[in-house]
Amino acid sequence: MRNLMSDDEWLFFEPFLHAQGPKSGRPPSNHRLTLDGIFWIARTGAPWRDLPNYFGKWSSVYRQFRRWTLLGVWDVLLDALNDAKAVPDTVQMIDSTIIRAHHQAAGAKGDSKEGLGRSKGGFTSKIHLRTNAEGLPIALEISEGQTSDYKGYAPLMEWGGPDAKVLLADKGYDANSIRDDMEKRGGYAMIPMRKNRKEITPVDDFVYGLRNQVERCFNKLKNARRVATRYDKTMLSFLGFVQVTSIRVWVKYFVNRT
Repeated sequence: MRNLMSDDEWLFFEPFLHAQGPKSGRPPSNHRLTLDGIFWIARTGAPWRDLPNYFGKWSSVYRQFRRWTLLGVWDVLLDALNDAKAVPDTVQMIDSTIIRAHHQAAGAKGDSKEGLGRSKGGFTSKIHLRTNAEGLPIALEISEGQTSDYKGYAPLMEWGGPDAKVLLADKGYDANSIRDDMEKRGGYAMIPMRKNRKEITPVDDFVYGLRNQVERCFNKLKNARRVATRYDKTMLSFLGFVQVTSIRVWVKYFVNRT
């Protein structure tokens, strides 16, 4: 089966997934195969019912994905990767991207919009992303597609993770509130100013050029079709797939460097 985890990748995931909590349910007979099944769904964008029998019953893999998502396992994994301090993180960057939502994503129970809205791209969600200098994810947030970029700043910074000494962002984040907040955090917001500013502070072109790392990260995430198009009705499930894909980007980075 193509694109299964390598042994080196599984060495990272194994201790986290074998830890059982009070609501973990019955442990699956093969956590590795279950996780590979989740990766397969994320990569192909296929419906859960189309999961090959090789990975086990689709309903069991789906329930385990939901269970791990609700338990915050993906949050723990992402935090652990960032807490390792294995890559430079004093320079960070934030950005967002629009994700077209499939019509099947509509209709979740309850009154919540579940991070779905209307933008120029139609029926959409937006992924807000904060990365380190290597373009590896630190924090993620999902919002309605029409949400402005600067409104995604606070949730990304409140997520936690390593402190940024320099934060890179495009003009969509040019707001005094963001600059003031970064100063309070002991950092500096390197953001190009809009032309209507009375005083323009120039940016360091060399340092600002690192911002392409966050765009590269989005490209890697969108290689997973379940991220490139939103099929999930609930925001939590969609965020789960974005987090799963982000974690695998991290792990592959380490594996490829060894």
